[in-house]
Amino acid sequence: MATRNFVQKEAGTITYQLREKHDLRGEANTDNPALAVSVVGGRTVTAEELAKEIAASCTIKEADVAGVLTALSQRVQSTLLDGNRVELGAIGTLSVTLTCGNKRRADKVKAHDISVRRISFSPSKELSKAMRGAKIVSAGPIRTKHLTDEEITTRLTSHFATNDVLYRSEVESLCECSRYRAMQIINALIEAGKLRAVGRRNSRHYTPIEGHFGK
Repeated sequence: MATRNFVQKEAGTITYQLREKHDLRGEANTDNPALAVSVVGGRTVTAEELAKEIAASCTIKEADVAGVLTALSQRVQSTLLDGNRVELGAIGTLSVTLTCGNKRRADKVKAHDISVRRISFSPSKELSKAMRGAKIVSAGPIRTKHLTDEEITTRLTSHFATNDVLYRSEVESLCECSRYRAMQIINALIEAGKLRAVGRRNSRHYTPIEGHFGK
């Protein structure tokens, strides 16, 4: 059976934005300035959206695609839990990375000292080649903003109008701020009872509490 070339014939476009890095007090280092670059306008594509897009490009029904995606996620989880790696074709490979905490001597390490540090992803050669072909464009001059609470609410409300979850990286883009400032915003909203954290550290995302951000 013939297969399609994984690499896109026409590269997509990734828009970036530059920001001045700030210290924990929110101040820029004028003596030794540094820049951070991030993707602008990117969003999280849900499994439901993927199912619709895949179904639209082939003869498989959307419900069947959704079922396969659900089964795939379950099999990936069970495979990783067995200590195995998962190769997802031309996408890449998932594997488990362990940590023994602050232990420095092997004879002092016990099984209960070992834990999963993160799920690692290694992109395939095909995916890496495709991404190298992406067109990179600037979103404009360097912007460093400190939004008001009302402006933050407006931007997050707009985000949640088309998305069910929010990631820290998306807060950085939406609020045009640093990673540190994004976490400040998120923690303040959690403390105010407007957002809730879901998932563990390496896969954590946030959902609005009923009555906030248009939900």
